[in-house]
Amino acid sequence: MTTIRKSVLISGASIAGLTMAYWMNHYGYDVTVVEIGREPRRGGSPIDVRGESLYCAKRMGILDAIRQAKLPTKGLKFMNSRNEVQGIMLVEEIGALSPDDTEIRRDDLVNILYAKVKHLVSYKFGNRITQLDQNEANVKVTFKDGTTGIYDFVIGADGIHSGVRKLAFGPEEQFTHFLNFYFSVFTVDGSLGEQNYAHMYNTPDTMATIYFYNIDSADALLAFRASHKVIFDRYNVQEQKQIVIDAFAGIGWKVPRLLDALQQADNFYLDQGCQIKMPAWTRGRVALIGDAGYAPAFPTGMGSTLAMHGATILADAIAENENYETAFKVYEESFRPVVDQLQATVYDGMSFVLPDTAEKIAARNSLGK
Repeated sequence: MTTIRKSVLISGASIAGLTMAYWMNHYGYDVTVVEIGREPRRGGSPIDVRGESLYCAKRMGILDAIRQAKLPTKGLKFMNSRNEVQGIMLVEEIGALSPDDTEIRRDDLVNILYAKVKHLVSYKFGNRITQLDQNEANVKVTFKDGTTGIYDFVIGADGIHSGVRKLAFGPEEQFTHFLNFYFSVFTVDGSLGEQNYAHMYNTPDTMATIYFYNIDSADALLAFRASHKVIFDRYNVQEQKQIVIDAFAGIGWKVPRLLDALQQADNFYLDQGCQIKMPAWTRGRVALIGDAGYAPAFPTGMGSTLAMHGATILADAIAENENYETAFKVYEESFRPVVDQLQATVYDGMSFVLPDTAEKIAARNSLGK
């Protein structure tokens, strides 16, 4: 007698999606990952693997690889406009949950996860889901290239602007909680930074940070507060660059040089600071994980942790409960308190990275003295 293996389609080949792909393959599912890019989703500033995600990594057998890729980060220096150090916080003082917390390049974590599942699951790169049709037994999926597939479950791990969430739950605007700031990231020449340190410069409501953790290039992060949403075309990079240039006009330190680098950057990214808040992360046979369901925003430092932890919780629940509705309920009820608690820390994080007065900047900088 032939046993038909259940199947799952995961949208998004980044941290949440690749973690989910590993676990669903581990639990005996036929796994397909669809990704709009031509390869797994890389890029972005360094990230932290901390808390429960370390335990997830240990279970997956990748903890040693993560530790080997640990960045030699020494700390964060607060700078003034004359490029003088106003204070220093060592890496173990910056939001650490435990001594085992590991800072790693985002690309390195994606590569470690991808290497773990590359030959175990199927991929549809350069593609995306355009239609979902559910019934009691399965989900029929239509892809951008016109092909279709039938799956037992569809998991949306496709980020803040999730297409799966839009198709299964409704427009993004229903679930986006704007935090009144914008941020951009891009690569700059290493000469702008200091090896193994982050340099941060603030004026009220703006922040410029240079992370120099690579061999010859550094990462720049520019963020600014905004009283209202700025409307822009997500596909018009020049328009987005101009928004950042305008927001940082007249600001000193190394900002003019950063803006020059920004204009030449081919990996520039701009987005609003926001959290995704939803009354439910599951609907029928569709579930959301990671930023698609509960983006915490970068000032929490917990996006990667929630991505890996949430994917693991959901996969375990599916494996342990024959009825998927029960599994989805376990996922919702067990993980929501974790998400709520971590999302609530965003305002403390914003006060740290984006103080809104000169007095608050001085007080923050003095913490490192």
